[in-house]
Amino acid sequence: MISSEKVGKRIAMLRKEKQLSQEQLAEQLNVTAQAVSKWETGKSLPETATLPLLSSVLDHPIDGILLPQELVVLSAVYTDGRDSHDVTHFVNQFVAGNRLSFTVSDHTFPGCLSGDRSKVLIVRYETPAGIYSAYALKEQLLTIDVHSKGYLSGKSGLEFVYASYGNELIHRNVLKKMQHYEFFQWEHFTVSHELFPSLIDNDGNDYLLLLYLNAEGIHAVSCAEGEQIHYSPDRTRLFAIQPSRQHYIVENVGRLGFGQGMDCSWAGAFYLSLSTRGIETTYEQVMGVSGACWRISFTPVWDYSSADALVAYDYSAAAHKAYGLTASRANRLTPEERKQEKQKLMDSIRKHQLPIAINLRIAPEWGVITGYLDNGDTLLCRSYFDGETFESLHDDPEFQSDMKVSKGYLYVDHWPYMLMRFDSQAHVPSALDNFYASLRVKLDSMRADDNRGYRLGYKALDTWCEGLLSSRWYQDAETSDFERRFSVNHFCMMALTDARRSAAAYLKASLPLLQHPAEAGALAEMAGVYEQIDALLEGFYKGMTDPASIEPGVSPHPFWTNEHRSRQAELLQTVSMLEHRGDELAKEILENSQRHAEA
Repeated sequence: MISSEKVGKRIAMLRKEKQLSQEQLAEQLNVTAQAVSKWETGKSLPETATLPLLSSVLDHPIDGILLPQELVVLSAVYTDGRDSHDVTHFVNQFVAGNRLSFTVSDHTFPGCLSGDRSKVLIVRYETPAGIYSAYALKEQLLTIDVHSKGYLSGKSGLEFVYASYGNELIHRNVLKKMQHYEFFQWEHFTVSHELFPSLIDNDGNDYLLLLYLNAEGIHAVSCAEGEQIHYSPDRTRLFAIQPSRQHYIVENVGRLGFGQGMDCSWAGAFYLSLSTRGIETTYEQVMGVSGACWRISFTPVWDYSSADALVAYDYSAAAHKAYGLTASRANRLTPEERKQEKQKLMDSIRKHQLPIAINLRIAPEWGVITGYLDNGDTLLCRSYFDGETFESLHDDPEFQSDMKVSKGYLYVDHWPYMLMRFDSQAHVPSALDNFYASLRVKLDSMRADDNRGYRLGYKALDTWCEGLLSSRWYQDAETSDFERRFSVNHFCMMALTDARRSAAAYLKASLPLLQHPAEAGALAEMAGVYEQIDALLEGFYKGMTDPASIEPGVSPHPFWTNEHRSRQAELLQTVSMLEHRGDELAKEILENSQRHAEA
């Protein structure tokens, strides 16, 4: 019998294993986040038509989702330490009667990996006793059941579990050597015959293969003689680089894109940079502590740049302080200054302190620089425009070849006109101090003066409404001008909806911080206000026509009539009224906190 509660727990666990939020999973399944929440709390089951796609996204058989067993394979990767293939779905098919048993071989995973490096299968699995990791080298038998106690996840540092030097045909175990070398706390080392003597009868290539355990499970890294192994700054990850070619790439940096729950490009890029440093946070928390969740700017000339979080107000300063960072900015550099900045940028990347920058590809939005090739002559990045490129060139052999070199990152097209590098500082404020600081940013930014032609806060909302209700302009506008304003309006509504969604999430997450009844009550009401704003904006935005969905040559006029614009103006006026109530509550919280501090 299918248990909705067990199914819900299984879906939640598999979703978290894929590092997906409920909103991101819902987006991939074309359902609502509320539907996912109901599944995970056992209130309902997924529709039958949704199950094949759910199985594909979660890499888990339908039977394994609906009839959860005690042994579940969370992930399975077949790798040689350089190239990896996710074989989770395939391996799950071998689970029978809460037991997994098969021999790892090229027959098991045909065509996955070529070359003479040693190959290994790494499995992360769950039993009633906990979550464990296990591995099996090629031609070894892998057997796991509900009583198997492999390597327990959750290690705070890095622990070597296997090390070999040689190749697939002949190699020697060098685990004790690696454990000995840990004593020296190297930041990096070059693989050589001095550190790892080669076998006398090995006439082929030599590679160092390392399997190590950290909080996420077992990982593999491999490099050839003459290449280098680098430790991450927190010594929890290893990376192989080729110093002779002057390449350095930070792997496993997530993707960016509009419509994925991170529509503020600055906050999205900064969030990825923080995550790479090992700082645990969320996009909504970045929006909250920075104050960018309160942002609203608009220019009378109607421009896409109004949606940029830093275009008219510096929310980044509060964010840097909140995470204990200092920022070095490099804006509009001369060619000579770029040479000097490039060296600093490369140094930051090698420390896994990823810089963020604007205008890396296609259009001036923020992204994160993830590595470099050829001594910095080529920079690699994640940007908000990558998805279209990956989709359009998915079957292009030359592009796929380039992606193997760049580890899946696209090349930076332009030298950014604004770039930020980050260093750590000693003091990190408390979550409560960051919350109070965010409220002060809200009160200041909502009434800030015009900046560089942009209106802020309430003036921005008023200017936007005036533009929407200027019927004469729409009557007289050229088609190209109408289309542009139509597109800008949609983009700015996307940004505002994302910001207030983040504000509601941040306020709700901050509720446990306030212990005094007066403050806690005001915050609870404020969270309710922004949940109302979020619901109003989200409902309206979902009903808007996306300019990208209109066929070329088709007029946008029927999709944006006087009635549409009047309803939006009325909505923005309602939002403005609710924002004023939010300000009153923010002041109340801050005044109460001040009285408590003085008492």
